[in-house]
Amino acid sequence: MSQAYQGACIIIPTKHAKSIAIAPPFWNHLGASVLEYYVDTDTLGTFSGEVERKGNALECARCKCEWALDLLGDKVEYCIASEGSFGPHPHFPFLPCDQEILYFIDRKRGFHLHVAHVTEKTNYQMSGLESWEQLQQFAESAQFPSHALIVRPNSREDSGVLFKGINTTTALEEAFKESRKVSTDGKVWVETDMRAQFNPSRMAVIGELANKLAQRLAAPCPKCIAPGWGCMKVEKGLHCEYCDQATEMIAHEIYGCVSCDHTETTPRADGLKAAPQMHCGCCNP
Repeated sequence: MSQAYQGACIIIPTKHAKSIAIAPPFWNHLGASVLEYYVDTDTLGTFSGEVERKGNALECARCKCEWALDLLGDKVEYCIASEGSFGPHPHFPFLPCDQEILYFIDRKRGFHLHVAHVTEKTNYQMSGLESWEQLQQFAESAQFPSHALIVRPNSREDSGVLFKGINTTTALEEAFKESRKVSTDGKVWVETDMRAQFNPSRMAVIGELANKLAQRLAAPCPKCIAPGWGCMKVEKGLHCEYCDQATEMIAHEIYGCVSCDHTETTPRADGLKAAPQMHCGCCNP
């Protein structure tokens, strides 16, 4: 276990209290503290659409880190940033998903590292509604009030009225009434508030990913001892248990170092030796 970050202070640029999820695993696995640095990250994009995100989630997460490091100067050596995207699951389009990224910069050792995770553990949804009863049903399915909501008129062109972070029934009813007053079609638009501090489900996913990143930073390279040893990519081609043909399932994982060129190829971490027949393109054309 690497001691590279023992006692270190790692900066996280955020306005959404993400250290709640990220700090505990970094302390538990690395002995490092995570300190929030307030940056108006909403200027890089908002889930509710007032500001369109420029670039993809990975580029945005890296931008957050580099922005904070530029502002804080050379004395700050470590920075971590989080970015999420929500929409249809890449493999199961009928399921909504949360795609999270954590981006880490170690300026002392001169490397960047990111980890990503896709999960259907999300309450993400949205709808245009006409009645208070429909809104109540939506709220229940969205885990309100523990998970906040966003309400506005159904058309984005209607007056600029927007209510965010709604987490009480009183506030929800008021937002519904005010939005309907200026709605040209009599409907309101409601969506889940996906900002981390208003969405415990998302905060939990960020925590899971932080645990994964912290464990990787705690793993030293077997050749140069630098932190960050872990899975860099995978090789598909696990053979079918029935016909022995290669499938699209992962056969090997390639571990590598972020600081040197050392790599090692290992079998799947779960120990699966052959692909179930149901996943074989030859047996199931």
